Amino acid sequence: MIAEQKISIVAIHGNGGGGFRFDITKPLFPSNIDFLNPSLPGFNCTDTPQSNYSMKQYADWMANYLKDVEPPRILMGHGLGGVFVLEFLQNYSDMVSGVILHSIVGANLNKRIFPKVMKLPYVAWLTKNVIAHPITRPIISRKFFQRKIDVLYEKKFFEAFSKCDAFEQMFNLIDYSWFKSLSPVNIPAAFLWGENDWILKTNEIEVFQKLFPFNYKDIVPDWDHFPMIDRPESYALKVSELANQLLEHSNVFK
Repeated sequence: MIAEQKISIVAIHGNGGGGFRFDITKPLFPSNIDFLNPSLPGFNCTDTPQSNYSMKQYADWMANYLKDVEPPRILMGHGLGGVFVLEFLQNYSDMVSGVILHSIVGANLNKRIFPKVMKLPYVAWLTKNVIAHPITRPIISRKFFQRKIDVLYEKKFFEAFSKCDAFEQMFNLIDYSWFKSLSPVNIPAAFLWGENDWILKTNEIEVFQKLFPFNYKDIVPDWDHFPMIDRPESYALKVSELANQLLEHSNVFK
């Protein structure tokens, strides 16, 4: 039997928390997958606060992290993490063999009301603290997760919002002009989405597809926005499958 090729997957988390959002699913990946889930500066609640990074500085941070990761590398971004992946690709696309973009933001910022409201004074600060508060947590948890999750992990997930130093900054750092400035990238991309995602709808994909000459989409019927937390087995299986497919196609672009 031929051994499966080793692949490194680097997963970039979204806003309001760090790389721990992938901790539940991480042990479930097959042995040929080296799954890495770093926390970006300003997002990990255990870090010394580091705010006011520019988009380029986040991309440079990711490039510095990836240089020590064994190739072939698949870069994945979830939610806001996908924004950082897109910025990274503008200068460092040669470092990865493909990307998985999971329920990412950025395409329709000129049309969505929520990002505009979050730019108003104190609104983002208030929002993250309402999400994190113990009184509102049970209600929001039922909205965020399709299944009951571990109590201690749930506590960590919500407390991270209030401790996320970069949360408010993101709504001012990323706007529609940033998205319009992006250039197409000649590497394979997979768009991964939950059919039941209530935060970001599947129609977001169509605009992003224009940035990648070769791309495909995978919409999973049973998923919402956080399948790495409430459907970890399914998530590990699907991401592994997509990583292998991207690697197969990457030779076309060399």
